[in-house]
Amino acid sequence: MRTTLNFALTAEQEELKSTTRRFLAQHLPTSSVRTSMESATPIPVDLWREMANGLGIAGLLIPEVAGGLELGFIEAACVLQEIGRSVAPLPFLVTSILGVSLLSHADAKDPIIAEIFAGINTGDIILGLVCGSIDDPLRPCGTWSGAGVGVTAESRFALDGAQATHLLVALDGDRGTVLALVRADAPGVTVTAEVTLDLTRPMAHVRFDSSPATVILDHTQLQQLTERFDAIASAGIAQDMIGGAERVLEMSVEYAKDRHQFGRPIGSFQAIKHRLADMLVDVESAKSTALYAAFTIADASDDQLIAAATAKSTCGDAYFRVAAASIQVHGGIGFTWEHDAHLYFKRAKADQILFGNGPAQRRKLAHLLGIVS
Repeated sequence: MRTTLNFALTAEQEELKSTTRRFLAQHLPTSSVRTSMESATPIPVDLWREMANGLGIAGLLIPEVAGGLELGFIEAACVLQEIGRSVAPLPFLVTSILGVSLLSHADAKDPIIAEIFAGINTGDIILGLVCGSIDDPLRPCGTWSGAGVGVTAESRFALDGAQATHLLVALDGDRGTVLALVRADAPGVTVTAEVTLDLTRPMAHVRFDSSPATVILDHTQLQQLTERFDAIASAGIAQDMIGGAERVLEMSVEYAKDRHQFGRPIGSFQAIKHRLADMLVDVESAKSTALYAAFTIADASDDQLIAAATAKSTCGDAYFRVAAASIQVHGGIGFTWEHDAHLYFKRAKADQILFGNGPAQRRKLAHLLGIVS
């Protein structure tokens, strides 16, 4: 572990970021995002397979021995920022970051894990994360009574659940909380897509009724990784938020230059200037916390939990303020369904809440810093 952090991206990381941006701009513009999110299958599975096989995006964190790229969290952050920028309904966060982070702690020689990694690499396997609550993805939402008995559980917070091929779920077992893997088409599994505020981040209602499952992490293993997983989840969402916030600021500045009123660009008026300046301060301040969190996680730094909670709190509040201000800058058109402003506003609100909102993150920080016991 290094004692100092270098916050500059390498040439390879910059190239990954720009390649992802070009690909999404070409294949998943907001017009395509709208088509996807309004359909029964919001995740564009064919495009995801193309990204997985053509760019290697899906297996970014998977070990090389399992066919992945075995890159780090900085590379993951580069991709997450671009996905947030395009408000893309892709399973990268849940499958390639959160899912792989959990599966990487399982027995690598287990044929089930090898099969899952192989399917993720090709884009054929999509993981759903069945959360016990919107705040805590690893809170148990059911019970596990041992091999051969099956899973009984229910959750309305299954991220990417409706199109998942496999579901990850934390369960209360006889010897503590365990993490189980369940096939989405297994007997007793019922998955119903939920209608949520943000249609670009699909959620599902999942029920397990004595469904066959495989425990991939026992209580001890799960306990050892819970804190780091929480940091990865918070920092991952922060990257998505900062990518979206940057794009919202760009859209607002472009509109303020192009839109004329009283014979002048509206950006020349002090009220608009000040609003845009406040948006810039929000974006740049939040970006610093997001990058710091990414580098601390990549380095397994001692303060990664503090950095991740800070980033989630700061980026969540900043993105929401910037997205709301953007609607005001755009005036009447900003309130319409046809304009993209509402896509970012809804994504901002959903991201702000997911895995713990600002107050929850600040309470966590107070405990981590020893301010409260």
